[in-house]
Amino acid sequence: MEDRRCKMLAVERKSKIIDLLEARGQAEVSELAQMLSVVPETIRRDLKELEMQGVLQRTHGGAVLAEKKEADTLHSLRIKQHYKEKVKLCKKAAQFIEEGDTIFVDNSTTLLNLIRFINPEYSVTLLTNSVDVLQLASTLENQVTVISSGGVLHREKMYLSGSIAEYMHTEFIPSKAFISCYGISLEYGLSDCSMNEAAFKKNMMQVSQKTFCIVDHTKFEKNGPVKLTGIDACDVLITDKRLEPRYQEMLQSDNVIMDIFHCEERE
Repeated sequence: MEDRRCKMLAVERKSKIIDLLEARGQAEVSELAQMLSVVPETIRRDLKELEMQGVLQRTHGGAVLAEKKEADTLHSLRIKQHYKEKVKLCKKAAQFIEEGDTIFVDNSTTLLNLIRFINPEYSVTLLTNSVDVLQLASTLENQVTVISSGGVLHREKMYLSGSIAEYMHTEFIPSKAFISCYGISLEYGLSDCSMNEAAFKKNMMQVSQKTFCIVDHTKFEKNGPVKLTGIDACDVLITDKRLEPRYQEMLQSDNVIMDIFHCEERE
């Protein structure tokens, strides 16, 4: 049990190291050690393992994102991180999809498996700019019609963007938009790391009748460099843990109308 716990803590640390490097491009060992409440030697060991996986390059006293790496290395790691939590979130979110819905699903790894849990008897139209969702859809037998946004391929995160992709929000009115983000905080709301991703999500949210924000517990109290939207722009929040009291208070105040659901696993 203790070994399993230590392994999980290591996964959490590496995830946070990757998050910081994606947001800032570089980080110091001393800074990471203080932020993650571990000794510098632990951080050096984590950086060494991540370097062996091709995610980063160690520098004197720190690390930077790897300049030469396989295009899908970092993306593949993201898909695997917190995989069980992401699957639980997708199962919960799929319960809100109804017969005849037209839904938008963003390119986040959090929502990759949502299409797996749509009732196979339901006739649903799914709009997406995610290449991963398109590939997964081709392997499933259901009644979901998948429409791609088209556009320029971003290999590092396997999504499409650009003027062709933006055409989607002028032609469709989704009944529901399912989105995730890099981070969520009371001060800055929802944030992302990419202007292209944030702009596309924002456009699809604006034309959707209802927006579902799907985030696991690691997203809270994190801020990416690009503002996506305020928390109050979402109609439903689905997460895997119970919210801290200050989030509960803010999200259930008179100024915010939002349904909150959690799929916390029972011990």
